[in-house]
Amino acid sequence: MHKRLDAFLLQRGSLVLMWLLIAETVASPVADRYPHIGAAMALIIMLSVLLGARLSVSRKLVIRVVLPLSGLWFLARLAEGLSNEQDIYNLVSHSVGLLLSCAVLWALFDRLHTSQVTSSVIAEAFISYLVIAVAFSQLYWILNELVVDSFNQRVTAAHSAEFLYFSMITLTSIGYGGIVPLNPFVRLIAALESMTGIFFVAIVVARLVSAYRPLRERADTAIQEGS
Repeated sequence: MHKRLDAFLLQRGSLVLMWLLIAETVASPVADRYPHIGAAMALIIMLSVLLGARLSVSRKLVIRVVLPLSGLWFLARLAEGLSNEQDIYNLVSHSVGLLLSCAVLWALFDRLHTSQVTSSVIAEAFISYLVIAVAFSQLYWILNELVVDSFNQRVTAAHSAEFLYFSMITLTSIGYGGIVPLNPFVRLIAALESMTGIFFVAIVVARLVSAYRPLRERADTAIQEGS
């Protein structure tokens, strides 16, 4: 049974993790509206982190950094959803969430160092893209609480999904204009995220192309030798 699970995770684990992350992203407004559901979703995210830990190349990074941060984040989210005094737990969960997102990205980038183009590699690249958006959304939440007039509209601490939405449209350089940063510092952070999104896509495409070329060259060599 254990060997079958390992084989499944090796083949399909990245795809399962990608769809879990997409589902959690789409359902994030529900977590904002119903804190108890948010606490339950935190457990699902925790399980997703544990799943991703089994796929990571850098086990030391996962054991020493990712798992402790994910445990602390889960406790903060649980307290946030079940406690009446949510302000302090909000700040702790988003601060730890920012650190956790950065640690997850660090572990994911180790997985992208490959010479093969597979569905798992593409899924992990997409997961990295979403995690970048999540990391910046945590940063925007913190800035909104600490910096006066960060955005053109007041977004309350309970509406984290608004910052995730703003982060995603900024990362993809869509920028509908519904939420606009006003503070110069926050503007620079948003511009940096937009540059990060463009740079990440360019790097991923370059990596995939460079990994694809040797495979094609070997195939052409085999055809020439066969003829």
